[in-house]
Amino acid sequence: MDGKKNSYTVIISVIVAIFLIEISLRIIGFNKYQFKGYPPYYLTKVGKYDNFDIKENITETEFIFNDSTPHKVWGNEVGCFDESVKNISNNYILIAGDSNSWGYVPYDKNWSYLLEKKINRKVLNCSVPAYSTIQELYKTKKILGKLEGNEKDYASTNSNKNLYNPSLIILQYTFNNDFLGDYLFPQYKLQNNILTTNKTLDNIFKGTIRYKEENKFWDRLKYDLNQKLYTFRVLHRGHYFLREKIKNFNKKEKKISKTSTSPRFVLTSFDLSYLNFEKFPWAKKAWKDHLKNILEFKKISDDVGAELLFVFWGDLPDYSRNHFKQALDMQKQFKKKDHLININNDELLFKFLEENNINYLNLSKLAWDLVGYKSLTDDGERLRDVLIWRNDNHPNIEGNKFMSEKIYNKLLDDNIIDIGVDK
Repeated sequence: MDGKKNSYTVIISVIVAIFLIEISLRIIGFNKYQFKGYPPYYLTKVGKYDNFDIKENITETEFIFNDSTPHKVWGNEVGCFDESVKNISNNYILIAGDSNSWGYVPYDKNWSYLLEKKINRKVLNCSVPAYSTIQELYKTKKILGKLEGNEKDYASTNSNKNLYNPSLIILQYTFNNDFLGDYLFPQYKLQNNILTTNKTLDNIFKGTIRYKEENKFWDRLKYDLNQKLYTFRVLHRGHYFLREKIKNFNKKEKKISKTSTSPRFVLTSFDLSYLNFEKFPWAKKAWKDHLKNILEFKKISDDVGAELLFVFWGDLPDYSRNHFKQALDMQKQFKKKDHLININNDELLFKFLEENNINYLNLSKLAWDLVGYKSLTDDGERLRDVLIWRNDNHPNIEGNKFMSEKIYNKLLDDNIIDIGVDK
């Protein structure tokens, strides 16, 4: 009997101790756990399948990644990281894009906001992180009230806003991500309210796709407990500290063998946009299907009486040079017609745009010119801390200024729309 009482006493003592610790931590104001990545609950599943979108009318939440301090992100009535659309009128500018246009800088540092201030016209930024061209197309059609047929199965939400017509649609396109994302659509999905990988390219020679199941339950639980319990924050922070210490110790102890031979080149999904399509029939077909999605942007722009500007953002030598150096070294043993990789495949895209009278701006080429890059295999990390983040490949604050200025100049030089400035 005494043993049972002692057990109850211990349990009650532990509960009281935890309660007192919780109260003390709340008084002190122990900081919340900072979740790196797209915030849980910020995105929501839409349609009948695994597509997703920014949650409509979601209040401010914090976004943090490797190079940033936390900044606020949110979603307006149409699921865009932008101000309310209640006062929007005809002749606004609509942006469709991915994470390069979404929010890797604070709202008032984003190139779309800076462009809006330059031309004194509403610029509605409806870019969504991890999107590809087909998802951007569905999002654009939803906003314009132009969803048809089975498109509604992928893009419908409780509300289907039909805004005024824009005078210009800007499609921000990321060369490697958009093609791969369209082929794997949807490449990502929500698992326990956290964005996770849905499909991967299993065999690049055959084009086979593999579904990837990731259980994000514990990630979401950690996030929820950190939001509500200060005691858990301390425990989690301590666990993280010890884990990092062990990881760093293991790195120091691990002996790295150095060999004189170069690493063996292996084709990966990163190479999809650069494949020699004549050697990969499945990729050639997928490329043609992908181009149809771009052409559909042209069609929807014409339907609503808007101009279309295609803004191209390609790969940068800062993070891709070693990979492509290995590819070119590997191909030296083959005749040109047998090459597997063509690092100039972006020219196929530009030719397609020109043939279909789609005005485009090669932003990454302008970035290359700024620092003297000539090829994807050029040495150096010249754009790090200049236009892109030190530990992340997205445009930084200066990069967003650069994008805003170059797009503004393009609108002005080509007289794409009337922005009220004499040339």
